[in-house]
Amino acid sequence: MMSKHLIRRERLFFVITGLVEGMLTALTLVAGKMLRPGESITGDLALRIGLAAGFPTVVVFFTAEYARQRQELLHMAHQLNLTRRERLADGKLGRQAWRESSVSALVAGLCSFGGAVVPLAIASVIPGSGWPAIVVTVGCLGGLGAGVGYTAASCKLCWGIALMVAGGLLAALGYFLHVI
Repeated sequence: MMSKHLIRRERLFFVITGLVEGMLTALTLVAGKMLRPGESITGDLALRIGLAAGFPTVVVFFTAEYARQRQELLHMAHQLNLTRRERLADGKLGRQAWRESSVSALVAGLCSFGGAVVPLAIASVIPGSGWPAIVVTVGCLGGLGAGVGYTAASCKLCWGIALMVAGGLLAALGYFLHVI
């Protein structure tokens, strides 16, 4: 369906967006606990939040990617004036789309798990305030934003700033919601 270069760039996109999703989920769910005096993050909580971030990511990314690829196949069939458009999507190319979507979703889910666990693990190791973990996470989001800019062939600085702002806002939301 795509050249090998684009496939690698696409996989990078799933890695980056999975990491971003995990970090944003962790900030939203646990910022209230990290920033409240006397409360701490445990390794067990970090793993549970990672799992809570990772599994839904697999489902959402698979659904979105598979639907996108099947739609491309149906569009190609229409462009080729095939009488039964579903044949292209149900054949070998359809199975390839399913495999690619499955791998991409698993990559995104694993990265989401890692993106959620790492900042929480930092918070569990550093005694006292959770600010260092939040600052590191927001900084990482800036770097990942530059990666999104790269994969989208867009402004890397703009994406970096946007994700840092989003991380800060979701940390503030998590602080006020105090979900965990």
